[in-house]
Order: sequence, then C-alpha cells, then structure tokens
Amino acid sequence: MAARTVRKALYWTEKRWDRVRFRIKRKLDMLGTPILLPFAGMAGAEGVWIRGRVIEDNGAISAPPTRSLFENIKLTFKRYETDEIADARIFWEIGDKKGETRTDIEGYFDLLIDIDPESLDKPVDFARIELGKAPGYERAQAPIGAELPIRVVSSRAEYGVISDIDDTIVETGAFNLVKHWRTVVANSAETRTAFPGVSHFYRALARGADGAMTNPVFYVSSSPWNLYDLFERFLVIHDIPRGPLFLKDFGLDATKWLTGGHDGHKTKQIERIFRAYPHLNFLLIGDSGQDDGRIYADIAAAHPGRVLQVHIRDVTKGILKSHITNGIDELRALNIPVTLAPTLYEAARAAGDAGLITEAEVAEVRADVAERERRGEAPE
Repeated sequence: MAARTVRKALYWTEKRWDRVRFRIKRKLDMLGTPILLPFAGMAGAEGVWIRGRVIEDNGAISAPPTRSLFENIKLTFKRYETDEIADARIFWEIGDKKGETRTDIEGYFDLLIDIDPESLDKPVDFARIELGKAPGYERAQAPIGAELPIRVVSSRAEYGVISDIDDTIVETGAFNLVKHWRTVVANSAETRTAFPGVSHFYRALARGADGAMTNPVFYVSSSPWNLYDLFERFLVIHDIPRGPLFLKDFGLDATKWLTGGHDGHKTKQIERIFRAYPHLNFLLIGDSGQDDGRIYADIAAAHPGRVLQVHIRDVTKGILKSHITNGIDELRALNIPVTLAPTLYEAARAAGDAGLITEAEVAEVRADVAERERRGEAPE
C-alpha cells in the first residue's frame, strides 16, 4: 500500500513537472524541433501493426557514430532524457487506406490497421506517416514525413524466429548490473560486440525458398524504446537479419514501476507474434541471464506444437543457478530440442540436424566461432 502511494505521488510529481517545464520553455521560446521516429511494424493475421514516437530533437538520434567514451556517455544521457510530445496528430497511409491517430502522454503512437497482408509487397512494404499539428510546437514545426517499414511474411516461410537481444546477439552483461550499465552507457552501435556465429546462424535461419528474408525474425527485449536506433544500426553493421523489434516502455506510470518486469513484457510480445502468424511455428532464442528458459517453457506449454526448438546462450560460464535452468527440463519433457551453451554453435547443429539449415551453414557458424576464439573474442 505504501509503495503504491509513493509510486502514484512520484508519477503525479513527474507529470506535473513536465507540464510546468513545457510551459516555461514555451514562454521563453525554448521549445525544440519535433522529430518523428518510425519503428518497424509487421503485417499478420490481425492486420498491420505500426508504432512510432514524437519527441523533441536533442541531437542524439542524428549524432554521427563515435568511439569517444565521453560522447557516448553524453548521447546515452540524451536518449533517456527525452522531451516527449503528447497529443500530436499522426497521419498514416498504407495501400489504399489512410487515417490518423494521436500520440500518448509519452509521445508514442501504436495502432493496428485492418489490412490484408496479401495486398502488401513482400518481404518489406512501407507505410507513409506524417506529423501533423503538435500542440505548442507550431512555431518550431516544419512538415515532417517518414516511411515506416512493415515486415510482410512470405507464404513460403517454413517457420519464424523470436530472439532476445541483450546477451543473446549483442554483449551487454544484462545479468551483471554494473557491467550492463557500463556497456549500455559507454558504447555505441559501432563499439558493441556481436557474439561469435550469430550473424551466420541468423542469416541461415532466415534464408528460404523466397530468398534471404523468407523466414521472419523478430526481436523481443526488455531494453527501452530509447535504444531502438542503436539496435537497428547494430543489426545492419553486423549483417544480422532485420525484423520488428518489440522493446519496452521505460518509465513510471500510475500503476507500476518502470512499466513492469521482464517476464510479463516478453510473454506478452511473444503471444502477440504467435497471434499474428497462427500458421507458423517458431524457434525461440535467448540467454540464461533473465529466465528465458522459464518464459519459453510457459509459451510452449500454452501453444502445443508451435515451438520447434529452444536455444539458450549460457552467459554464466557454466556456473548455473537454479533459476537459470528453470524451464529446461519442462521443454525437454515436451520433446522440444533445447541447447544450453556459451555460443550458438550447438544451436546451429541442432537446427542442421532438424533440416532447418544446411550442413554448409552449420559449418560457417562453427568456423566463425573458431576464428573468433582464435582471436580471443570468445564470450566472456
């Protein structure tokens, strides 16, 4: 009860301060220029999901890549210290449909549009979005439009992939609070490390009858939307298949601290992907640092037959706590192949044994892991 009262008081104070600060900035003519941030959406059985955000431009998104520790720390602070623009009008157009929506109190817009995916171009189509009136920013506002990419899945896709990000494809030390924040605060997309074999393995999984993007890859993480552009750039830099990112709202609201826990967020987003593609089965890939085994076991139990394999990257150097292996036995009892290893080579081999990727692709993953180990770039 006391915690709830404190949370509500903090939430009220934060929102009150935001309103006061906005009024002061507007009076002093200090409001910045709005920017429109599109996030990759997806087309599925329920329609087309699109999401984005409107904030003041503080220079973080448009900043050139840098390896400077000081500059990266400064840019990280700017990413989290955003000035959101609420109640901004967003006009959208996709195919022969168009409409409008408004941003919420955190500057987000999020909507599901009733469109047949078969009417869209594969593997990626685009929605045209445009920022209309942003209350209070009329003097600083110029016309802003953007294209929002939409993942459209091939009818010849054999399966889908749902992957974590932190400590699954990119090293962040999420299970170690000090290391995690040192990595997040002091690194850019260019200085972050992809784990050995990841790019080869994910490209192999995505490849199919319709080419390099036949089988869709989705990324579900408890990292905040503030880091979206970093993750997008990271995927491009390391030649990892791009796909919709399902990140987390980072902040305080009237009912919960920092928008809830890892498990609930991840389960909700995986369920959303399962509903969008009821004809697809999935490989689930995560790490041992945040209870992914348990989350994936619960998903598998709730959706019999739809989880093809589960692969967990061990981030603990073999020192496994009970919660880290939680769910592994349940997955195996469901006859779902599971790997638990410090690299994804074992995962690639299991996928090869199941005929999901070729032996040549398994060999590429093995060669990349071996080369990275030879250069001293093995997982820490």
